[in-house]
Amino acid sequence: MKLHRASLFALLVFAPGCAVLASHSADPRLRVRGPIPSRTQQPIKLTQLAFRPRRATVLAEGEREVRVTSAYSSIFENGNIGTERVVLDGEIWRNALAWHAGVAPRTDLEVELPIVYAADGFLDRFVEVWHDALGLPGGGREARPRSDYVMEVEKNGQRIYHLEPNDPGLGDVPIVLAHQLVLETSDLPAVTVRGGIELPVGSASRGFGNGRVDVGAGVIAEKSLGRWTVTGGVDFVDTHRPSSFAGSGVELRDALDLQAGVEYRWNDELSLLAGLTLDSQVTGDFRIKEIDREIASFDVGVAFDVGENSTILVGFEEDVIAKSGPDFTVFASWSAGL
Repeated sequence: MKLHRASLFALLVFAPGCAVLASHSADPRLRVRGPIPSRTQQPIKLTQLAFRPRRATVLAEGEREVRVTSAYSSIFENGNIGTERVVLDGEIWRNALAWHAGVAPRTDLEVELPIVYAADGFLDRFVEVWHDALGLPGGGREARPRSDYVMEVEKNGQRIYHLEPNDPGLGDVPIVLAHQLVLETSDLPAVTVRGGIELPVGSASRGFGNGRVDVGAGVIAEKSLGRWTVTGGVDFVDTHRPSSFAGSGVELRDALDLQAGVEYRWNDELSLLAGLTLDSQVTGDFRIKEIDREIASFDVGVAFDVGENSTILVGFEEDVIAKSGPDFTVFASWSAGL
């Protein structure tokens, strides 16, 4: 039954884009619909500021946009070495409403309000079948009961992280300001710098936030060549550990991520998208790979217009390193100009 539910869920997400995929255009209009605005759904990473992939071309002054994103992930990380224990076994659903506005020449501002929900879920069997079909590693899922839930990290007998299940919670609120340094031309890519803070709105005791203000900055670039658009970026975040880490000897690593994306405009209404984000490890104070490895998230999706200023994007994500990140994520977003 749960496998049928997972298959139906995937069908409902991907069917709309497939409906318009048949008509390939020889010379589609230049409308950039990407990159995929994903972020790593590793539970502790969700309590830190993270910069989503985005266009380097900013909104014009006075222009406004709203975006709704939804990402549902199955994660299984299970490891024990000495006094270290990491069990991240469950499913995480993060929904966010973002407001995006051009606030000055070549400058825009984005504010995102996230809601996080975690539970045992229904994707375990689906992920097992998916990984078997593609020859991907199973990650030791057979070591724990299927459709179980535990989200805890311990060291020296101290529980330093726990994500409350079956109880939606408000996450920390990121605010990002971007300024475009270089306009795109036939010879030059668009180049934009951005800086951000994350307000500690989420509950640290329930695992929805870290109780501290994170700050970060980065640079992104974008270049269109015919029906192709390539994007890339690098970002750094000065992270802070929640109070539950105190006395454990565990510090969080400052976050460094590299982003790359490619878009192929299939026709006037639809684009095919792919992206890769490499995130630094959560911490260097554990020996076990379930929390002490980088996360490489590979995204594939389609974006299609549902109006002149409205686009829906659907897709899925895999952690290609398969050590510390979610095993499988399905996501969708809707954006519209106001």
